[in-house]
Amino acid sequence: MDRIAMLLVFLTEVSSVLSIPSHNVSQSSVHRPLYGPHMAVDNDRDTCAVTERGVNEYWRIQFNQPLTVKGMLLRLKGGNYSVEVRNSSNENDDRQICDLIHLPFPSVAYLVNISCKPAVPMDVVMINRTSYGSLTLCHFQLKVCDIPCELCTLEDTCRHCHDYRYGPSCENNCSAGCVPESCDEVTGECSTCLVGFSGKQCQLKCKQKFTLILEHISHIFLLICFREYFTSEVL
Repeated sequence: MDRIAMLLVFLTEVSSVLSIPSHNVSQSSVHRPLYGPHMAVDNDRDTCAVTERGVNEYWRIQFNQPLTVKGMLLRLKGGNYSVEVRNSSNENDDRQICDLIHLPFPSVAYLVNISCKPAVPMDVVMINRTSYGSLTLCHFQLKVCDIPCELCTLEDTCRHCHDYRYGPSCENNCSAGCVPESCDEVTGECSTCLVGFSGKQCQLKCKQKFTLILEHISHIFLLICFREYFTSEVL
């Protein structure tokens, strides 16, 4: 979605900001030897990766593993840009544009907070200059979803939990008494308990005698059902 970044951007501390994992960086061209692609990830906001002036200049980072990219913090000089995430195994088709941005003054370095919705597992981030000029990137900071979140929101909450987990960030384990796939991903409450368990989260274990009674009753009902079925068949 097209938007105009304000001259002064006030950013609050964001959780889940990751020190950049193993990666390779590249760019479409290099203005001078000291302005190579690694200058955007050297933790110094005063040094910049700078391309030649042109059309479709880009800066690219590829990670050695898929990451569920939630967003990124960039320090970019003015121009029009697209920011996208890609899958290196099929970059032409498996790609998602996170944002289209317009920064009005070419000589000003802006702090830009990029959001990727939905957050999806990818291993490449591309920043493309869509207007004529040089791409100047002085800082790149990645924000990813915390494991075991498969999909998360920008508010650090999961869109989906797996492996019998629940909670805002999938930080809790569902009760062992829950029937598989009956655990609510938000509250941990179970719609169905295994035999021998009770409670909203099936967290209460029945005493052994009571469990045997339940099993005995279930066997009686099953036997009655079979008898009625076969009797009706004979008649």
